[in-house]
Amino acid sequence: MTKSGKLAKRNILAKRSEMDDMFDGFRREIAAMMSAWQGLNLGNMRIPLCDLADKGDRYQIHVEVPGIDKDKIEVKATGNTVEISGKSEEKRGGYLYSERSARSFYRRIPVPEEIEPSKVSADMNNGVLTVRLPKAEEGASRQAMKVPVK
Repeated sequence: MTKSGKLAKRNILAKRSEMDDMFDGFRREIAAMMSAWQGLNLGNMRIPLCDLADKGDRYQIHVEVPGIDKDKIEVKATGNTVEISGKSEEKRGGYLYSERSARSFYRRIPVPEEIEPSKVSADMNNGVLTVRLPKAEEGASRQAMKVPVK
C-alpha cells in the first residue's frame, strides 16, 4: 500500500471513530432523557399539541383535540397554570384495520404570569380548543376554577 493510501485509510478510521463517539454520546443522552419517563405508565393517555400566545392583556391557548366532544373536555385554571383533560368515547370494533383509538388526554400548561381563573373562558371550533386567560390585576382572586367549554 502506498504512503498516501495508508494515510487515507488512517483518516477514514479516525473519522469512523469520531462518528462512533458521536453516536455513543447521542445514545447516552437519549437514554438519560428517557429514564425520566421510566415507570410512568401513560397507557392510553395522549398529550395534545398546543400553542400559547401572549395577546397583551391575556394569554391564549389553542389545543388540538379532534374527535372529542366539548362536553367530554374539562378545563381547570389556577393562578399560573391551566389543566386540560378529556376522553374520547368512540365505540370501537368491527374494523378490519384501525390506526385510531379511543383515548384520554391530559395537558398541564404553565403561564409566565398570574392569571385570573374566574375570568378564563374556553370554546371549541373544528377540533381546536381555544382558552383565553386574562392576566391578573392587583388583588384579583387566584382560586382554582373549572371553566365551561362553549
